[in-house]
Amino acid sequence: MNKKRRHRQGPLAAQLKPSASGDAGPGAPSPERWPALTGLRGIAALAVLLFHAFILAGKPPTVAAPLAWLFSAGWSGVDIFFTLSAFLLTIPFVRTESTRGVEPSLRVYGQRRLLRILPAYYVQAAILIALGLLGLGVTGGWSEPTLPAIFANLFFLYGALPDFGSMVPPWWTLPVELGFYLVLPLFAKCLRPRRWGWLLLGIALSLAYRFWLMNAGLTRAEEIAWVEHLPGRLHQFLVGMLAAYAFVRLQARSALPGARAADLLAASAAIMFVLLPALGLLVSEHAFDGVPVRDPLLLCWHLFASVVVAVLLIALAAGAPRVGRLFSSAPARALGLVSYSLYLWHFPVMLALRESLGYASARENFWAFVFYSLLFSLLVAGASWWLVERPAQQWRRQAKLGA
Repeated sequence: MNKKRRHRQGPLAAQLKPSASGDAGPGAPSPERWPALTGLRGIAALAVLLFHAFILAGKPPTVAAPLAWLFSAGWSGVDIFFTLSAFLLTIPFVRTESTRGVEPSLRVYGQRRLLRILPAYYVQAAILIALGLLGLGVTGGWSEPTLPAIFANLFFLYGALPDFGSMVPPWWTLPVELGFYLVLPLFAKCLRPRRWGWLLLGIALSLAYRFWLMNAGLTRAEEIAWVEHLPGRLHQFLVGMLAAYAFVRLQARSALPGARAADLLAASAAIMFVLLPALGLLVSEHAFDGVPVRDPLLLCWHLFASVVVAVLLIALAAGAPRVGRLFSSAPARALGLVSYSLYLWHFPVMLALRESLGYASARENFWAFVFYSLLFSLLVAGASWWLVERPAQQWRRQAKLGA
């Protein structure tokens, strides 16, 4: 019977026992027992990089249509980050409830989250501010940083203050993540057999908030600044939490999909996620580009994306053998390991590269621009991981052992 159950859950299921750390986020390295999810995070970071390369090069018309579609939809890697982050971070809380064990320490949880996000972020901010003050900043907010802008960026206020955007565009996701870290333990208390429906209410309220903001007569800058932050994006995290709850419950009952079913679910979810921007064609002449609009269908786009990602996460965690091998390949896992630093650094690196090459050259030699963008971004991200992220995580483990 045990052999039958082990086969039914697939070859990866035995590896998927999450540690109490529950590391997640844009670049949090999952333990090697989660190889497919580490690779998924790396692919999401790569998608965001390719999207920005495509935009910075002016969307070259020479790029083949299928690749142009993929590059144009790369912004949706953020949807993967949000849902995956909630999934991984919630599992320790759900397992504690299902086994009636000791609840995770909120102090330790908070320390881990801050050590995951802040060190690499503040080191990057210090470097870019110094370059800007020396007159070496690239175009954008770092050319002549002002004190209010520096203050807003150091304290993650660029989502709350539309007049001060994030000096590095991808930074906008960080206050969203940090806000979720604060409310996760509260929502985790609802993940019980007779309480999990409260998270559905939270999803509905988050969507209602988005509808209200988009029809409140705000300026376009205010709409974009606030609808894309909590609680406007809270529904994505709640979907990830519900996916974690479902996964743990199914695993406890030995009811996870078998290898073939998991492969079918994972492949179908991945394809559907890539095609999901086509919903924009139902209400306009263009695929959805991620920018908030008033149309009710597209205002719910991120909900649809998170549900599809949730299916993909459960299928990979259940042990989809063929699709799992694709996501857990060595290149994907390597990208996943440095994905947070890659997410932080790729945009300023590409801006500097475009400034040195010239806009026309980046557009005409797009593939060379992509190659060098990826190369230099990986070099800087690897240095950031080795010199900042890795020591911070080692210090955290040593402090835990000392305690």
